[in-house]
Amino acid sequence: MIHEGKNLINLSRMLERFDHDRELVDEVVAVFVSETPERVRRLADAAKQGDMEQLVRLAHSLKGVCGTMHAEPLRELSYQVEMAARAGDAQVAGELIPQLLAMLGELSHYLETAAAGDLPSG
Repeated sequence: MIHEGKNLINLSRMLERFDHDRELVDEVVAVFVSETPERVRRLADAAKQGDMEQLVRLAHSLKGVCGTMHAEPLRELSYQVEMAARAGDAQVAGELIPQLLAMLGELSHYLETAAAGDLPSG
């Protein structure tokens, strides 16, 4: 069993969710990794501009993706950003965004470098 990205993701549960379809899991991971730079840019821009509506949408979307992938710590942090933005609390959202971006980058990097060859086979 691989070390699961400092517990950022439960790859075994993700594989179970996709009925042990390794090709599908690899595709989901590849899409996640390829979309990360744009997602990071959009989240950072929305936070910098104080665009709470955009932060709600982006954090909500990321929360859903993370739930599907069993990336619970990032899902929870996305939820916190979403709730702060929904409440119009730019200060809290702004404090959470650096953590969110760092965790998102770390997960993407982990998946790109380690998971490609090390996903559990089921």
